[in-house]
Amino acid sequence: MSTNKYRTSRCILKSSDQFLLVVHNNAQGVNRGIWGLPGGRIDWGEKPVQAARREIYEELETDVDELHEVGDWAYKGYQHKIYGTLFNGKLGRIDTTEILEVDWFTLEDIRILSDKDKLHAGFELESVERFVSLLAELSPLDHVRRRKKGKRS
Repeated sequence: MSTNKYRTSRCILKSSDQFLLVVHNNAQGVNRGIWGLPGGRIDWGEKPVQAARREIYEELETDVDELHEVGDWAYKGYQHKIYGTLFNGKLGRIDTTEILEVDWFTLEDIRILSDKDKLHAGFELESVERFVSLLAELSPLDHVRRRKKGKRS
């Protein structure tokens, strides 16, 4: 099995009703206001989920809890793995060599960015919408799991 199926691993961080987007640095170091999901390249031999955790820590100096697989998207001829997580922590030091700007957006804000062609890869909106749907499906199951976890045998 090849470890190079995916080029990057990205992560949707959801806090309350907002989602974290970033402006990644580019060769010119110019902020063009094009927003994307945090994350980056998968190292050789690294699993996509490991890369997502590593990239989030490197870019935002924060750890994430459980990562839910959201899906795969093609962009510029490569596959990109997307995960999502509920985030209630704090962002640490932002790696300004990789990230030019960080902000929280509602789903409606992301739709507006999409309409204005202000999303980097084009799959950000669809992946966030899919994550929201996934969370709606998981909610009843998570409730049952938490109850079972708390039970003593």
